[in-house]
Amino acid sequence: MKRFLILFVILINISVGLPVNAMPYISYNYDNFGDALPSQAGYTVQKIFSYGFSEPKDIFFSGENFYIADTGNNRIVVIDSELESMVEIYDKFVMPDGSETSLNQPKGVFVSEEFIYISDTQNNRIIVADFNSEVISEIKKPVSEIYDQNKTFQPSAILADKAGNIYTVLNNITTGCAMFSKQGEFIGFYGANRSEMSFVTIRNYFVSEKKKSRRIRNIPTGINNFDTDGEFIYTCTENSEKTVDIIKKLNYSGKNIFTDRKLHFGDYEPKHNTTGYSKPSICDIDVSENGNINCIDSETGHIFQYDKECKLLFVMGNISGQSGGFEKPSAIETANGNIYVLDSKKNNITVFSETDFGVTVHKAVDLYNSGYYSEALDLWYEILKYDSNYSYAYNGVAYALLRNGDYKSAMKYSELADNSELYNKAFEEYRSVFLKANAGKIFLTVIAVTLIILFRNKYKKKVVSGKKKWIKYTVRHPFESFEDMRWQKAGSLKTAFIIIALFFFGTIAIDRLYGFQFVADYDRTFNIIPYFIKSIVLFAVWTIGNWSVCTLLDGEGTIKNICIYSAYSIIPYVVQMYINVILSHFMVRDEYVLMELIETVGTVWSIIMIFSAIKAVHQYSLKKTFTAIFLTVVAMFIMLILLILFIVLLQQIWIFVSTIFTEIIYRFRV
Repeated sequence: MKRFLILFVILINISVGLPVNAMPYISYNYDNFGDALPSQAGYTVQKIFSYGFSEPKDIFFSGENFYIADTGNNRIVVIDSELESMVEIYDKFVMPDGSETSLNQPKGVFVSEEFIYISDTQNNRIIVADFNSEVISEIKKPVSEIYDQNKTFQPSAILADKAGNIYTVLNNITTGCAMFSKQGEFIGFYGANRSEMSFVTIRNYFVSEKKKSRRIRNIPTGINNFDTDGEFIYTCTENSEKTVDIIKKLNYSGKNIFTDRKLHFGDYEPKHNTTGYSKPSICDIDVSENGNINCIDSETGHIFQYDKECKLLFVMGNISGQSGGFEKPSAIETANGNIYVLDSKKNNITVFSETDFGVTVHKAVDLYNSGYYSEALDLWYEILKYDSNYSYAYNGVAYALLRNGDYKSAMKYSELADNSELYNKAFEEYRSVFLKANAGKIFLTVIAVTLIILFRNKYKKKVVSGKKKWIKYTVRHPFESFEDMRWQKAGSLKTAFIIIALFFFGTIAIDRLYGFQFVADYDRTFNIIPYFIKSIVLFAVWTIGNWSVCTLLDGEGTIKNICIYSAYSIIPYVVQMYINVILSHFMVRDEYVLMELIETVGTVWSIIMIFSAIKAVHQYSLKKTFTAIFLTVVAMFIMLILLILFIVLLQQIWIFVSTIFTEIIYRFRV
């Protein structure tokens, strides 16, 4: 039966043209909302190699060979580029004085054109040797004021820059990696992570030193591993509790180039279901020849590949005992277009090779990042045929169409890519072309509308009384209109409800119907409750709160009049909401200042009207009106707190009743 089901699935995949995924993981990617979506695989498992390793910790490719730090066997193993044969084993070295020395659990290896750099961890040293196993220099714990002599010197990851400076990660140091000159002299610490600012950190400024000493210190997390592209050094941090400096790009002075960019590395936290989610725990990083950043998560076994602009390309790998999965990934390396992952528990190397989809994506990304947008267009279309959920491709198509002058289509693909900034550029160009082509028609339309309004105002009959008159009158004359309404007992509750309803729909429109060029973070899920709370509930709490306060302050207004007058007062604010929603479909980001001005005028106008309405409805003086409004706001907060407490109480009662009911059912069943 089981064989029949497997055969059935394979036949279905073949019939719809889908590849059979024999890998122990599901290929996926993320859209711009941070939701994981199934995706075409950019890489597939090609081979798995093992050479009797024991807890290998590092792998490095140089020239035509791989160098593996075979930690448990106390050696450096050299294997050819095809991983088919062992070329060399470095386990013993000759010191400058002619004596022989052995390695003791080496955890890091780096190879330049001249030397092999080895972190001889348990021997508390760094060895710089030539390819004939002769030690050129030996670096031990530095004697320096800035190096704590109470701490041991146990180097792990290691690399050297073009100038020959040596960098190493120390297991017990959190102030960055140790930096040595070419001659082995200690220079200092480089690229320290930031300590995360928290409420506890801020509170430390206001407590005594004695209390500070009793608390756990908020210290930065140490760097776990690094790599270099020849110009910059990229570091990664494995601490899963960390939220800053997970991946850094450091220049010569140790400044993080990524600091001012809002970047995310590793898996995204699901918005709804966080079961099984763990924060990124990046244990190693590699920068390939074309600038792609590859990093691996030790907790999930996921490999993340980003382009040089830190845009996610592929996710692959998993924690699995199956062939192609990992149990304890320790290092990652790229060479010849492949990805090599070292597993310190399985003691093997897994080779991932590019699929046709991966090759196409890499070609398109290289052209795109080099500024050849148009040349990459056909490749992006091909990628979308492979995977219609690949959001990077929509960006690529949009940029190419924008460069080619197809602004309307560029707007369409920008929206599909959820790229409001690119949409704004395309819309600005599209609007400019449209205005030039239709300038005459637009001018005649404006003249015609203006004439119609002028003649209409000249011949229409003036409305002396009625609901429309009071709406216009209150907006135009906010100070005396409410006094007149009170003495003439004007104002309609029905009109007030209509205004409140418009306030509710305006709150939805301002959030959901705004022009896409102004949308920075669009939420695809629609929940009516927040809009209901921000409009109708807010207005009801204001009305009830004001009535409650002013009853104690001898106010003359009834709850009905407070509702009517307050509704009339928010007319300018409601109107500006609809005006700005309409304008957002005709304006670009550089013109947003006009929309802000309209919003400010409408808000201030409504505040003035609310003040005048409260003063008139309760017959208060200026001072008492200010007091009443302030106390109303306080009452609103109190009502909110009581509402929260009431909801919590209901939840506790529900839990109690459910527990009792479950217990009774269980007793009856037993």
